[in-house]
Amino acid sequence: MDRGLNRQDDRARSTGKRRYVQWLAVGYLCVGALCALVILAEFRQIDRQVETLARERGSVLFHLVELTRDWNANHGGVYVPVSDVTQPNPYLKHPKRDLLTTDGMQLTMVNPAYMTRQLAEIAEQADGVKFHITSLKTIRPANAADPWETEALKLFEQGRSEVLEEQDVGGVLVHRYMAPLFIKQPCLKCHAELGYKLGDVRGGISVTMPADKILAIRATQRQRAVLTFGGAGLAIVLLLHFAASRSRRHFLHLQEVSAGQERLIAERTQALSAANDQLRGEVAERKRQEMQIRESEARYRSVIETSQNAFAIIQAPDSTVIFANEQAATLLGLEMSQIIGQPLLSFVAAQDRESVAERLARRFRGEPVAPTSRMHFARPDGSNPRVGDVHIAPIDGPGEHAQWVFSVKDITERLADERALQISAAVMESASEGIIVTDAAKRIIQVNPAFTAITGYRPHEVMGKDLRFLGSGRHDAEFFQVLWQQLENDGRWEGEVWNRRPDGSVYVVWLSISAISGEATETGGRHVATFIDITQRKEIEELLRHRAQSDPLTDLPNRTLFYDRLQVALAQARRYGNEFALFYVDLDYFKVINDSMGHAAGDQLLIETARRLVQAVRDSDTVARLGGDEFAVILPMIGGRAEVEEVARRVVAALAQPFALSGGEARISASVGVAIYPEHGADLEHIRASADAALYAVKAAGRNGYRLAENGAP
Repeated sequence: MDRGLNRQDDRARSTGKRRYVQWLAVGYLCVGALCALVILAEFRQIDRQVETLARERGSVLFHLVELTRDWNANHGGVYVPVSDVTQPNPYLKHPKRDLLTTDGMQLTMVNPAYMTRQLAEIAEQADGVKFHITSLKTIRPANAADPWETEALKLFEQGRSEVLEEQDVGGVLVHRYMAPLFIKQPCLKCHAELGYKLGDVRGGISVTMPADKILAIRATQRQRAVLTFGGAGLAIVLLLHFAASRSRRHFLHLQEVSAGQERLIAERTQALSAANDQLRGEVAERKRQEMQIRESEARYRSVIETSQNAFAIIQAPDSTVIFANEQAATLLGLEMSQIIGQPLLSFVAAQDRESVAERLARRFRGEPVAPTSRMHFARPDGSNPRVGDVHIAPIDGPGEHAQWVFSVKDITERLADERALQISAAVMESASEGIIVTDAAKRIIQVNPAFTAITGYRPHEVMGKDLRFLGSGRHDAEFFQVLWQQLENDGRWEGEVWNRRPDGSVYVVWLSISAISGEATETGGRHVATFIDITQRKEIEELLRHRAQSDPLTDLPNRTLFYDRLQVALAQARRYGNEFALFYVDLDYFKVINDSMGHAAGDQLLIETARRLVQAVRDSDTVARLGGDEFAVILPMIGGRAEVEEVARRVVAALAQPFALSGGEARISASVGVAIYPEHGADLEHIRASADAALYAVKAAGRNGYRLAENGAP
């Protein structure tokens, strides 16, 4: 027997040594892998730092060149003496490209692009940095983009702000940085003819920087990282090896002690085996009986623990809680330890405590009491009030004190839902706003009395109908498509909607629609809409707006509205490349009529003048009274000078006709000054000045006519 135990010890030691070596190798591999990952992460951090340094260097150089270009462009180009290095730029089209000074020195204009190329040559000679200005639409062949620059320019047009890449150029590693050049106002003088607009990407400047110094720094930092983390890894491996060796020696010592104890136990076990055989049969029988008891207890516990009701077992005479399930703890909002051992009455709300105590006392005395009731519960401090339907049943069995099963169904939420439904119904019936509830197909399933008061439709006339039948026809299909799409995305939409009543009258409402989510959808509702009638408010707002923007005498647009429309006409002409005309109309001899025939006759003449001006132009044109006897006309999207002159002749002819006034017949004439955009001005100030100058020219020439502004007028 001893020899067998010794052989087992030898095999155990051999197996333990192999496992020790295996675990040690695994530890070395883990430390090595960790060091490799740390070094790799450090390499990536170093690469990011190098890239950031190169990007900042390229950005600084680019912005220096860009500022130099902006300075040149803002000055319209600069003149420099002609030399062998700086020859006249054959690609620059400018009437004053070459000049001769009074002392005989020949000067040539250097534009921003030419200056950039000369700066690039100086930078390359001084520091090895190369600049290259390029574009997808080059004028100078030498400015053509290489493949990398072409790809970068395409990225700029897609919104990219800069590009950086490390490349091998002729066996030399360099950093290539490129950023876009945008069309600014001074640039349009030369590049507008190529179709560029303000803010477009004109091209870019690529900066090629030697990378040898930066890459040398990166190599040094990488070497330092390898030495630092490699040394740390080696130190960890040595410490791991030392700790494992010490632990193994201690483990082997414990193993020897354990082997000796096992031999002693084996000797004594043999003597006790006979007694154990005898006891084994008794223990098996006892376990079988205990298993049956546990299975029965587990079945009942499973039923109680998985029940949705709260269960507790109370014991007479003071109704102490000796058991409670998780639902009971949830009902009271307490931990199980705060419930077990406490009287049941400490968890009954104050308003029910006396009656519950009286019924429990009657049960403990054996008197008949109804097994079901409704109780209010709360924590001992009165917080977390709950309501439950209670059922109490006695537990039959031996025991010094009687026990009862206390079952509670929590109905707090159900009662709250019932109250909420009652409140919601009352709100819907008494609300002054119209309320509509629709199903998933947008069919009406419920309305309130205010709905009928506002729309004129009774409930039975709208039930089951689509919301669109209320529409007035003022909104197109796209309007409702956007409405329902926003409602689906955001769960809410609100805005103005025009509807029609059964009698045909149209009204406008402020409508707010919300999507119904959660358990509320079980009733069939998917959307709820509330609305108020804002028709009267809209009418008042429209009247006030009209009064603020119209001349009270002629009902024409006043000066403020006229200048707003003039600004719109200018913006549209600039956007679409159209022309428009501005008329300034001044009535000749109006003061004579006003003084001789009275102000009432003067007002009649002004009103008739407004009517004739409106008839003389198109519906899309704007006629306004600027004040006194001054009128103005805007002709958007004109077809040319001939069309403008035709309208001007009609205006002069119409106002030369006699005016039948209450005080008699009156005759006047009109002086009309005309300016055309962009021929007579590129902005409002110049257009108005040109029209005003043309008006004064007509008056100076004898009045009763029109005149177009002269080219180049201010």
